[in-house]
Amino acid sequence: MYDVSRSTALLRRMRQCDALVGARPGLFFTGYERLNGNPVFVEKAQGPHLWDVDGNRYLDFLLGFGSVVLGHAHPAVNRAVEEALRSGVNPTLLSLTHLELAERLVELIPSAEQVTFLKTGSDAVGAAVRLSRAVTGREIVLHWGGHGWHDWCASGAQGIPKATTEMTVALRYNDIDHARELFARHKDKIACVVMMPYEIQAPEPGYLQAMQQLARQHGALFVLDEVRSGFRIALGGAQDYFGLDPDLTAFGKALANGHALSVLAGRRQYMSQILKLGLTVTYYRSPDAMAAALATLDILQAEEGPARLAHLGTRLMNGLGAAIRSSGVQATMVGFPATPFIHFDYTHPNENAAAMRQFCNGMLRRGVLMTPAHHWFVCTAMSDEDIDFAIEAAAEAFADIRSTMAQC
Repeated sequence: MYDVSRSTALLRRMRQCDALVGARPGLFFTGYERLNGNPVFVEKAQGPHLWDVDGNRYLDFLLGFGSVVLGHAHPAVNRAVEEALRSGVNPTLLSLTHLELAERLVELIPSAEQVTFLKTGSDAVGAAVRLSRAVTGREIVLHWGGHGWHDWCASGAQGIPKATTEMTVALRYNDIDHARELFARHKDKIACVVMMPYEIQAPEPGYLQAMQQLARQHGALFVLDEVRSGFRIALGGAQDYFGLDPDLTAFGKALANGHALSVLAGRRQYMSQILKLGLTVTYYRSPDAMAAALATLDILQAEEGPARLAHLGTRLMNGLGAAIRSSGVQATMVGFPATPFIHFDYTHPNENAAAMRQFCNGMLRRGVLMTPAHHWFVCTAMSDEDIDFAIEAAAEAFADIRSTMAQC
């Protein structure tokens, strides 16, 4: 059993002074605290591992909620950042690193003719939506997926004008007929279709291409939210993997291996109108994050990072799948190898929630950090031995679940 008493005590202090930490029910956005407490405060992060302030080591499948793709504190990325910082943190003028990164992204991303930099994924997708509205003169957005916390997409949040939420309409994934119905209903008022290419469920063959074509037929822009998928499934993103040609694309997370940087990329005819956004970003020229991004892309390219992520994720999914079958637990491995996940398949939703909670707690007790909130991530720093360690831990956790379910 892991002792997290120091983390627990520090968390009590922090909840008195940090409003967001104080308001959250748990660190991992799950709506509950984990059994026996959570690791909260980090002592060190290196490669695929974290060490908390209580001295416990964890194999990390959260990886900065997907922002770390090479592993924590990658030495080459750290060196690039340290070198960039010698010129200052925000040195007023543009850096050569800025130019080099922009050129590299235009080279790597199939649909990118121009780019602009921001700090977060929410920033980049929000900019794509506003630019779509600006260039089309329309207001309604069709969307699928989670795009951040900005007003246009945070439908469950408070403090958002009703008129804003009415301008955003949710699509049903893999349902092209539903999309056709929405276009027929809203006709020439739709500015853009904004989609994550996938989350857990894979797109049906031809679905994404049909969505792109449907948007174009109706004069709307097709926008891909590649904040999670970018540089993981392929260096050119999901658009390269699936053969798409979006008008605008948002990237973030894996772009800079944990450093805060995002990018809006797209066709020149739209990106050239960027001033219509009133876009001002004080920190968009920070050379440290851009140096981190260049180093990250160099390493992913030289070491065939997406292929390695696919290998590691496939090994994990196959191993967990075998452990599921051996245990008799009712569950299925789902998702893409770079972003795997598990679904429990019991009759009642509360049984599935209980099984997921017991699984994540069981993995935590065995030194593996996972979340039930959304899919997990693998990083290139993981080894086959790391994956096998997780599989062995999961086999024990599944045995516990089977025993618990048998008593119900």
